[in-house]
Amino acid sequence: MPLRRLTTITLALTLTSLHAQTLSPQQATTDPILKSGKQAIADRHFAEAKRIFTGYAQSHPHSTDALMGIADSDLGLHDYEAAELDYRKVVAVKPQMWLAHKNLVIIEAALGRWDEFDRERAILRGARSRNEPGITTRESDVIDAFDVHNQHWIVREYTEPVGRSLTRYNFERFSSTGRVEEFISLESADAAKAALQKGDVLHPDEQATTTTIKDFALDWYNGKSHGTIARYPNGEPTYEIVRTTVMQWLRGQNSH
Repeated sequence: MPLRRLTTITLALTLTSLHAQTLSPQQATTDPILKSGKQAIADRHFAEAKRIFTGYAQSHPHSTDALMGIADSDLGLHDYEAAELDYRKVVAVKPQMWLAHKNLVIIEAALGRWDEFDRERAILRGARSRNEPGITTRESDVIDAFDVHNQHWIVREYTEPVGRSLTRYNFERFSSTGRVEEFISLESADAAKAALQKGDVLHPDEQATTTTIKDFALDWYNGKSHGTIARYPNGEPTYEIVRTTVMQWLRGQNSH
């Protein structure tokens, strides 16, 4: 199911944080046009931002900052096809622009292009394994977002299993105030069982691990109760399988 829209929370996690790093320090502080485009993104005025960055690109045709700004604007406007082309132009010039690769992951999920989705994730995985500058195994990536019965979920991937439950993916539903109200984790079945306690929620300072997980469980938590949706005793399932299972379960829960 293609992504229909990105909400304020998801854009805050991708575009706003992204733009704190997209522009080079010198350009970000000295170029008034790029600064105005960046501010338009921050204010969620995506059409205006695209106009600003497009105008800048016309007079600076080799500016990857401008092209990145156009791509981010298209993503904010939900024009995923255009954003994909824009980001691919960026990485053609700067293959190590990891932020562009991360947004391509989100876009390919939105378009349901799972082969490309996996290819972009493989690029990021390879960069982390080579210890490339600007990307680490300790960070998580927002890789997807979707709506089920008017509830918005975002999905984080942890390159290395993280936390007491050795989590690989977290599907998170937020309240209007930005608090996680419910989450579903693909995690180690054994580790989750051993770690389970009230309020066992991942924290960003928890250490990643290279432990090999042989059995996985898809578990849900809402602060008051928990349960298991599915088990995968034969190793890690593909993200597409996990996503389909989560959405089917959510539809069933919300139909009661």
